[in-house]
Amino acid sequence: MNYKKITGVIPILQTPFDKSGRIDTESLSRVVDYNIEAGVDGLGIALASEVLLLNESERDLLLKTVVGQTNNRVPVVMNTDANGNDLAIYYSKRAEELGADAVMLTPPNSGVVRGNPEITRQYFRDIESAIGVSVVLQDVEFAQVPPQMVADMAQECPGIVACKMETPPTAPRIAATVDALQGKIVVLGGGGATYLMEELARGSSGTMPFSSTPAEFMEIMDVYVSGNIEKATKIFNLRIAPLCHLVSQAPELAIGFHKQILKRRGLIESARVREPAASPDKHTQRDIDALLERVIV
Repeated sequence: MNYKKITGVIPILQTPFDKSGRIDTESLSRVVDYNIEAGVDGLGIALASEVLLLNESERDLLLKTVVGQTNNRVPVVMNTDANGNDLAIYYSKRAEELGADAVMLTPPNSGVVRGNPEITRQYFRDIESAIGVSVVLQDVEFAQVPPQMVADMAQECPGIVACKMETPPTAPRIAATVDALQGKIVVLGGGGATYLMEELARGSSGTMPFSSTPAEFMEIMDVYVSGNIEKATKIFNLRIAPLCHLVSQAPELAIGFHKQILKRRGLIESARVREPAASPDKHTQRDIDALLERVIV
């Protein structure tokens, strides 16, 4: 197997919808190009893409559009997890058929899994063995993959090439995973890249942020890798941290907030999100407008 390497800055795409609530493929294609032209290392379709609110034909359309527009310029990662092994295998095989270079999986989030890590291990084994593309394990607070489990699965399953560690606090989670893996696979951060600088300092190889600010993240990463950590931190604090601070006050608004950035940049026609969804009150919207006027250029 020739598994693709998944590392660096891999933004998770926001899914644009038109006024009728359908996927706006023209806007989506612009967002894909905008990110690739910024120099990103890959593109992802995952929870922040509202993938859990899409039906199967919409999932197919979303992935087909991204794969087609990407045209092999960077790897495409597709979220394919589910609460059943067979369903996750189905989603994963479908993603492979449609051209995804990797699938990303959280463990099943059901009562039968809790307290029985072997069920999670078998879930990862079943999916990895059923497909021929790379696998990224995703650790989140509501469906955790402990660092030692990541290391064990990476040793057992050659298709697992990376992990995205998001259980808070993320900095020590990254450090523990890096220590457990000893370089076996890539460790990535997530969580909107709120703690990117701390995660990089503890050994992460990149992050999966929102797709609204790819150039900013690439500049930060390039400067950081060159050894100028102070300058990278300054750019982060100026261009990214204020966005993260606003979202931290209202996490339920994150997807719509980043769509507002994309709309402001002329990439999408509408900042609409799928229901059920929270809307900013007038005070928060005022804060958003002021922040974007100051930070987004």
